[in-house]
Amino acid sequence: MSLYSIALFVHVSGAMLLIVLLAIEGFSLRKGVAAGRLQQTLGPITLVAILVPGFYMAAQIGWHAWTALGLVTYVLIAAAGIYTGVSVMRGRMSRSTAGVSWLIRTGLAAGVVFDMTVKPDLVGSLAAIAVAVAIALMAVPTVRRATAVA
Repeated sequence: MSLYSIALFVHVSGAMLLIVLLAIEGFSLRKGVAAGRLQQTLGPITLVAILVPGFYMAAQIGWHAWTALGLVTYVLIAAAGIYTGVSVMRGRMSRSTAGVSWLIRTGLAAGVVFDMTVKPDLVGSLAAIAVAVAIALMAVPTVRRATAVA
């Protein structure tokens, strides 16, 4: 077992935790329950688990379009998640709008998982993320109805 294998395990575990956090956020938005405390606790753990081994692995194999795009996309997911969470907790964003943010971030995460698995060139990486976000956005009417009723 190499250090790279351990880094890959931690990186994939961090990605799984990110998906779990997104699922919890989606559930909390739909049911109208608070999950901010859990997000504040596990979010930084996810950040470290994804980025530290990710940088290590990129240093080992070199930077490619899919690694750079994965990093940029993760920063967007994290920044939008923080902004959405803080805005909802302070009452500056409706749950319906937060649901759209959640959908976009979920689509971005799915696109990054595809990129990390398939490792396409820049055009393929961008297309994968765009398609994943487009598919996620198809659920906007459903999410808006669900968060409006809850």
